[in-house]
Amino acid sequence: MTDENAVRKKERYVVGLISAAHFFSHFYILALPPLFLAMKEDLGVTFTELGLITSVYAVGSFSGQYPMGILTDKFGPRWFLIYGTLTVSSVFVLMGLFPIYWVMVGLALFAGWGDSVFHPADFVIMTASVRPKRSGRAYAVHSFFGFAGFAAAPVIVDPLRVYFSWQTALVVIGCLGLAMTVMLLANKSLLVGEDDAIHSEATQIQPSQSMGVMEFIKFPPILILFFFYIAVALAGNGIQQFSPSALPSMYDIELSTANRVLFVFMVGTSVGVLFGGYIADRVQRLELVATVSYIISIITLCIVALNFLPFFLAAAALVLGGFMTGIVMPSRDVLVRAVTPKGNAGKAFGFVNSGFGFGGMVGPLIFGSIMDSGEVNGIYYASAGFMFFAIITALAAGHYARAGTASQPAE
Repeated sequence: MTDENAVRKKERYVVGLISAAHFFSHFYILALPPLFLAMKEDLGVTFTELGLITSVYAVGSFSGQYPMGILTDKFGPRWFLIYGTLTVSSVFVLMGLFPIYWVMVGLALFAGWGDSVFHPADFVIMTASVRPKRSGRAYAVHSFFGFAGFAAAPVIVDPLRVYFSWQTALVVIGCLGLAMTVMLLANKSLLVGEDDAIHSEATQIQPSQSMGVMEFIKFPPILILFFFYIAVALAGNGIQQFSPSALPSMYDIELSTANRVLFVFMVGTSVGVLFGGYIADRVQRLELVATVSYIISIITLCIVALNFLPFFLAAAALVLGGFMTGIVMPSRDVLVRAVTPKGNAGKAFGFVNSGFGFGGMVGPLIFGSIMDSGEVNGIYYASAGFMFFAIITALAAGHYARAGTASQPAE
């Protein structure tokens, strides 16, 4: 019993450490949108041009995630995670010190490359350090901290904008990430990969079956989950990045009120993630979790878009939608782990999470164009449409997993 308690304690510490880093990964993704209105006025740019900054950020994340997954499988995740955190944090400091539009666009690419490290490195560490029977809850805590980062962004950034300036806000949040880098460095011995933790029960479930760099392209469950991640990213992109700008226009509210609603939406998502962790450890048909949750979310988004309810009821519907989407997240990650042969966690999670990067790359341009067109309620209709596509891909991935095709990569 003592040994089991020691294992659990170490698991909790490791998951807490990398989840704290994951907090900053998500925090930085949503750090700029609450500043868009102030940046638009000061820089003299359009919403589409502001969307380009976050799109370039996503280009870096998308292009880097699979290569980083390959590298973390081969060399271990430790230094990649540390240097990735350092890179993103430093970029936000530089953006605040040099608030010039095209400079910020260029810096966003480096921020994206730094961000590309988080998902493959984090999941390699959890795969090596957490026993499979607790993986759903571990992924839930990891996702919870990520969405907590989303939720914290408008709450932290907006007051800094109000009392100081948007430039100061960027410098301050960059320095917070530098402190996280120091914490990772101090605990670097815990940031192990599957090969480093070969003695652990978590890594003895199956023999190593390393797959080639291109094999995932021919591996149907992983490829389908890649498209699932794209759909999820696009669905969330409009809500998370443009609600602070869309809701004031739709419901005649203040920007700060819209930022608070986004905060509560993210809190709802975070709570949903925790519920989803227990569900993922107990439910076999994980794709049905996604189907039911997204159907409810689609209904809530359409309620917001129709703009026929008082604002507080529309906000409540939006929060309910966030809670339901949060429930899906741990099941999604457990499904990826379940179909991935041992020794390939970095490649698998790097590849599917690059779908987030791709969605984040094109999403701001799509939703920025919708905003510039004046049809701001289209933000929520489009997000609902992407959720419907996520349901289709989740059902397809579940079909492959049950049919047993996930057990071997395609030849």
